[in-house]
Amino acid sequence: MSSPAARKLRAPETLLGLPKSMDREGIGLAQRHLDKLKREVGQPTSAIGWPYANKGPDADAVLISGASGTITDQQGAIERALQPYRIDSHEAVDAGELGGTARCGRGRPDEVFLIVCAWADDQTLGVVVFLSSRPQADRTTQFLEVRKAVTEPAA
Repeated sequence: MSSPAARKLRAPETLLGLPKSMDREGIGLAQRHLDKLKREVGQPTSAIGWPYANKGPDADAVLISGASGTITDQQGAIERALQPYRIDSHEAVDAGELGGTARCGRGRPDEVFLIVCAWADDQTLGVVVFLSSRPQADRTTQFLEVRKAVTEPAA
């Protein structure tokens, strides 16, 4: 049995139709826990931490943070990756065609509606945060779209 092709993470120019944001606060939020994710993968082969958002009063934002390397404990890595976020609880969700393990949870810190999803496979670990000023429906489909958009074969 062959091992899967090596994967790395990249930050595309748009995610879910939202452009990369140059907002310093958003960049800070997306990169706040990046060091923790890098430690989970041993020697990181790639890392991303970037916000995507529209401008406007009801702007929704998506924050992506992740690293590639070697993940030996997928479940533990996800638990530790979700720990810093103010979500009530999280549950297993479909990890999609890229496989591995995935979990999502909801929270409402301050005046924001928050959905946080994380995934781990043998080579990548990432967190996708959906922020909105309004209540959000299930975001599993969008989570899987984001994961697929930021994951690519290593050259």
